[in-house]
Amino acid sequence: MNWRAADTIQSRTVIVLLLGLGLFHLLSLWSYQVGLRSEVDLANESRLAERLVTIKRAVLALPVGERETIAHSLSGGPIEVHWSATELTAGGAGANAGPELETLRARLLELAPELAQERLILSAPRLPEGGVDSHQFQLSIKAQDQGWVNFSVTRLSGPHGSMHGIVWSTSLMALGVVLVAILMVRWLTRPLRMFADAARRAYVGAEAPQLPIEGPAEVRELASAFNDMQNRIKRLIDERTQTLAAISHDLKTPLTRLRLRAQELREAKGVRDEALPPAIDADLDEMEAMLDASLTFLRGERSEEPLRDFDLAALLETIKDDALDAGHDVMLEGPAKLRWRGRRLLLKRALTNLVHNAARYGGRVRISLSRAAGEALILIDDDGPGLPESQLEQVFMPFVRLETSRSRETGGVGLGLTIARGALRGHGGDVTLQNRPEGGLRARVWLPQPGAEAAPSH
Repeated sequence: MNWRAADTIQSRTVIVLLLGLGLFHLLSLWSYQVGLRSEVDLANESRLAERLVTIKRAVLALPVGERETIAHSLSGGPIEVHWSATELTAGGAGANAGPELETLRARLLELAPELAQERLILSAPRLPEGGVDSHQFQLSIKAQDQGWVNFSVTRLSGPHGSMHGIVWSTSLMALGVVLVAILMVRWLTRPLRMFADAARRAYVGAEAPQLPIEGPAEVRELASAFNDMQNRIKRLIDERTQTLAAISHDLKTPLTRLRLRAQELREAKGVRDEALPPAIDADLDEMEAMLDASLTFLRGERSEEPLRDFDLAALLETIKDDALDAGHDVMLEGPAKLRWRGRRLLLKRALTNLVHNAARYGGRVRISLSRAAGEALILIDDDGPGLPESQLEQVFMPFVRLETSRSRETGGVGLGLTIARGALRGHGGDVTLQNRPEGGLRARVWLPQPGAEAAPSH
């Protein structure tokens, strides 16, 4: 079972509806059956009482010599009638009808008030294990001219009629309610899915996606507030980007002047330390690289590059060739072609950072590409010493370096992994690090296909 699919408002609402309808469905069927049984039992007892009174009157209207014959003639079905000089009811005159037959006694007295002045014995046969037989009862009525009319009655019980029609009818009604509820819930939760999609796309491109103002009043109000929030955040990011561009311009101007002065020192005569100008150039290069990396990081996940289709396998092949040209040992495994959609340059920068980081610290690098469940999975393995478990997430923090020296040649600026994760998250994916059991470090990159539902982080 896909538990993640059941963890949505739509699924939970449908489950609650099914449970609620099922419970009330069973309760309504039970109450209907109980009520129907009660009504049928009451009607049966009324008809039985009428028949007993009619038979008693017919028997007593005849001469004594003919009563036994007519009694046998009137017997039939569940009723057996006898005329005798003594009562035939089990228990005799002292028998007690019990609570099960009190309703029938009252009905008999209601239909034939004259029975109140006559001797009426009503009882049920006793069972060997105790109690009375609920399927039989015996009735004896004394005639005024001596003798008794004796009845032995088999009471028919059990379900009255078939419940199949009722079950099917109510089940179809419940199914219709559930289907309508599913459509209603999908319609009501559609704006929430739109909000989630818009939040995932926020600020990855140049423009903030605007939600349509439609639907119920609460949804329109929420969409309007979401758009206002998008616009405010966009203004803040644009202002920050403009500020960073101004700072970059202001900082690069004195850097350019320092380069010119270093050139003048190189050309000037009488410089005692000939290594001084090249050292100044190296420091300036490092300062400019740090400035560019910091500006790239501070721009965040936003990119002016549009989404377009490209070959992800070819992109990794290009990164591998560049690393080989730089003198690194890199291998690539995977399909020869894999069409994908995204920002190619942004992804190339992120994957290049990961590959070069693995080559710098781990020596030999192996890249594998695969596709499953609507997402691309890229594994970048190295043969380095790995990392302590406490640092596997820490290295993605800004300006945290894997190497403790301050040398730019060995430790970099400390923003490569941060920029890589930001670019991948901007595409709806992510990257994580883990130590391999056989040694070395693995960078696990996953990229969901645009338009597919974002999957949880691996």
